[in-house]
Amino acid sequence: MPYSKKLHEYLEQSSVQHEHLANKFDEFAHFIRSCLKAPSVADNSIVVDLRHLPQRNFSATYADRTVTFVFNSLLKGDENLTGNVKCFIAKSFPESKYIEIGEFDFDEKGNTNLKLPNEDADINLDNNFGTLHIALHFIRLSLSK
Repeated sequence: MPYSKKLHEYLEQSSVQHEHLANKFDEFAHFIRSCLKAPSVADNSIVVDLRHLPQRNFSATYADRTVTFVFNSLLKGDENLTGNVKCFIAKSFPESKYIEIGEFDFDEKGNTNLKLPNEDADINLDNNFGTLHIALHFIRLSLSK
């Protein structure tokens, strides 16, 4: 019985962690949309769609390419969940499919496993420049696919 109680407590804690991570992803999506509405960023040529945010994904369309950012939480190493965002590009020809173009992880504080270009500093989802850089990086990456 003690193991079942410990497992129950762990799952309860994981549920709370998952919600914190999901909320951090939602903040990320809303921030990206607000930044990309500014005329100074890519001349308003990037359109962000948050319609599917309740299903934990959102998309950004640029130059006829749609990049979808998909959130999930994963157990990695220790007993804590990590947020994971996989990025896909939609292809319609010769068949409809999604191709994974990259991913990143983040913790409850927003610390990611990504680095700012030409620096040794990790990107945090709460860092405005770093947060915008993540989205623009994957949008740019989609141009090579």
